[in-house]
Amino acid sequence: MAESASSVKRIMADTMTTGELAAHRRRNGIVLLPVGCHEMHGTQIGLGCDTFEAEAACRVLAPEWDAVVLPPIAYTFGGATGPWPGTVSLHPRETMDYVSAVVRAILRNGFRRVVLISIHGPSRSYLAMVLRGVFEETGELPIQFHPQWGEFNRLVREEFGEGQASTASHLATLYICGRHGEFDPAVIGDETAPRTVPLDSLVTLEKHDVHAPYRYLRPEDHVGRKPGLTLDDAPRLAEQFRQAVLTRAAGLPEDYERYQREMQQAIAGAPWDQV
Repeated sequence: MAESASSVKRIMADTMTTGELAAHRRRNGIVLLPVGCHEMHGTQIGLGCDTFEAEAACRVLAPEWDAVVLPPIAYTFGGATGPWPGTVSLHPRETMDYVSAVVRAILRNGFRRVVLISIHGPSRSYLAMVLRGVFEETGELPIQFHPQWGEFNRLVREEFGEGQASTASHLATLYICGRHGEFDPAVIGDETAPRTVPLDSLVTLEKHDVHAPYRYLRPEDHVGRKPGLTLDDAPRLAEQFRQAVLTRAAGLPEDYERYQREMQQAIAGAPWDQV
């Protein structure tokens, strides 16, 4: 017998009522904000994969943390994919202003434990600046959680072989987000295309620990291509994704609560005024 709608605890804010969110706010519940992007990802992966990955991570964490998931931010700074067809890349400053406005609006609405979750590479740096700006302006302490896929990639590599990480993640996250079947890895065909480097000089600059802007010149500069996975692998990959996210995030709500408490106490003491 199916559960009634009233007996199922909802985690997605866009299907919840204002009363449900008021109750979540009263208990100082965590709010998760997925931050993605819309950009070229090789020849076979959908342009919204970073957004699906962020949302999927939130869907995994929300039941464990008794958290609520806000609708994702899908349009941000893409990075090296800017001119490629379909990419919708905001300027870095526009992205920071937009995300900052959303975060400040969440805080103004009374939520105090806000976690931004993103997988997109460039987001780590600009979200860090967003959060610092919000803190300087408001004194509030939102954080970002940027899962690294080392554990997920290891699990995929051990079971499915090398070179499958991007396809595996797309299959897993679409499955978790209820979009299973919208991507079929059969489109990859039988040809393998390893990931490439747009410019050799970028490799040489790395030894100097230099960060420099660049463009992807081929789809494979961003994501390579390797056959082998099928739609039937999605449930297993989704479980590996879930395991990897939970491993990375173990204990984070408690650590976040302690950080907020210690920061608030330290700031209230104003040691800089006692010099």
